[in-house]
Amino acid sequence: MSLLHRRTRESFAGDEGNDLTPLIDCVFLLLIFFMVTTVFLHAKGLDVDLPAQSEATEQEKKKDINIHVAQDGKIQIGGEDVSPPELVGRLKKAMVDANNENIIIQANPDCAQKYVVLIVDAAKEANVVGIAFAKEQEGGGAL
Repeated sequence: MSLLHRRTRESFAGDEGNDLTPLIDCVFLLLIFFMVTTVFLHAKGLDVDLPAQSEATEQEKKKDINIHVAQDGKIQIGGEDVSPPELVGRLKKAMVDANNENIIIQANPDCAQKYVVLIVDAAKEANVVGIAFAKEQEGGGAL
């Protein structure tokens, strides 16, 4: 074999190139460092508790229980006259029918307050959860 041919063969066999292992180790260490020290920012917003599907359909089925008190003290639940002794029973029945444990009392501003107190006491006895008071506007409609 010729000398030229031998040198090229030796140069190819002995020259394996640069060793990239330390460079790869350094890159992996940098990658791990940046992954550990990175802080992920969370966008601030409102936390909303969405009702479950069964609760949402239950809310849709609820109806308002409106109690009207006239100036002379006449009490109506859902448009039907109710006497004071039967008020607790009618409230319980209205709560079951409307699938609602809350009532809305709309009293005439000129009625005696004893009728409103009578309704609130009957509501407590009927296990009403919430009581709201509606005020009539001067035009005649409720607020």
